[in-house]
Amino acid sequence: MEFSLGQILKIVDGTLEGDEAYIITDLAEIQHAKKGQLTFLGNPKYNKYLSTTEATAVLVPKDFKGSYENLIRVENPNLAFSLMIPRFRPELPLPNPEIHKTACIANSAQLGENIYIGPNVTIEDKAVIENNVFIFANSYIGTETRIGSETIIRPNVTIYHNCQIGSKVLIHSGVVVGSDGFGFVRTEKSIKKIPQAGRVVIGDDVEIGANCSIDRGTLGDTVISKGTKLDNLIQIAHNVKIGVYCFIAAQSGIAGSSTIEDRVTIAGQVGVAGHLKIGEGAIVAAQSGVSKDVPPGTIVFGYPAQEQKKARREIVNIRSIPDIKAKLKEIEKIIEESK
Repeated sequence: MEFSLGQILKIVDGTLEGDEAYIITDLAEIQHAKKGQLTFLGNPKYNKYLSTTEATAVLVPKDFKGSYENLIRVENPNLAFSLMIPRFRPELPLPNPEIHKTACIANSAQLGENIYIGPNVTIEDKAVIENNVFIFANSYIGTETRIGSETIIRPNVTIYHNCQIGSKVLIHSGVVVGSDGFGFVRTEKSIKKIPQAGRVVIGDDVEIGANCSIDRGTLGDTVISKGTKLDNLIQIAHNVKIGVYCFIAAQSGIAGSSTIEDRVTIAGQVGVAGHLKIGEGAIVAAQSGVSKDVPPGTIVFGYPAQEQKKARREIVNIRSIPDIKAKLKEIEKIIEESK
């Protein structure tokens, strides 16, 4: 596949400082790019590679101050680069619609048109599979669960009973949706399980990364709203409510009945305690432990997580303790010698 810089300009809606006739044959990261390849600068920490890259052209922000033989200025280099990836590296096509002969489908299940049901898939009673759905090998769809149109369920996914999955959802391998929440009561002599009788409701255009676990509600619903993206290895506990267009990175866990409002970003290895609220547009930095509500629009980090300016001051103060200790020893020595 080849594109001229002129053709690329139309795709990414950019302006060129250079020659539209140059031909691009592939894509690469800026530190590895060679002649004939297109790359991008989406993070200032990689600007240093502009002097060493061999790329034919570089996508940069509109306000970029540097220079290069062929610069394509765009609003968002990351987005522009992502528009080019499928043109040079197209994904494997989805299979043709069919129901594999080894699939086990209940008579009462409702199947839409143009669907793909792969080998060894199980679909239980009264499940509803809407049009243009792809369910890959060894996946399980429980009783009375509904899968919205154009959703893709990759191999080895388990979706328990009475769950609702929206349209254009992508669920990667190893995901479990609708498992029991961690609900128990201690008695004098034992631990008793609290029945988990709620649902999981997943909105349209959600992506769930590999090996995530999403627990059903105790009585109400666990909800993941429209457009939210979950990385791999995330735990969502019972009755959690996640708003629209949130990002949650790998190895994070959200405890029961917490609410994550719209457009929140949670970085990797974050823990959120139960019954909390993270306000709209907030950002939680990596490896933070959230133990209290986070106001809308704030950035928090640390353990326990707190507003970033305060957290940074505390870190600076902690790091200065050895110097303070050394000075105190000098003062003690002077006092002792003056006696």
